[in-house]
Amino acid sequence: MDFACPQKMLVVEDDLKRQEHLETLGWKVIRFSDKEVEEDAEAIAQTIARELNLSYKIKPRTATGSGMKNINAPKKRRR
Repeated sequence: MDFACPQKMLVVEDDLKRQEHLETLGWKVIRFSDKEVEEDAEAIAQTIARELNLSYKIKPRTATGSGMKNINAPKKRRR
């Protein structure tokens, strides 16, 4: 199981056998190919949000996170 929302009985699943089992239990299953996820993760997030009846706004990432603050700092020498 890649993602599950128990309140909405929604799951993202990549295994066909598990999908069939989950559907017999009343879950709604949606699937995405690896290619779809790699090429457009935003579209995947929008689809999941839509299935959950949630609004979804793209929030562009900024280069101010903790991983970026020292990007131009000189590298420390190891002893």
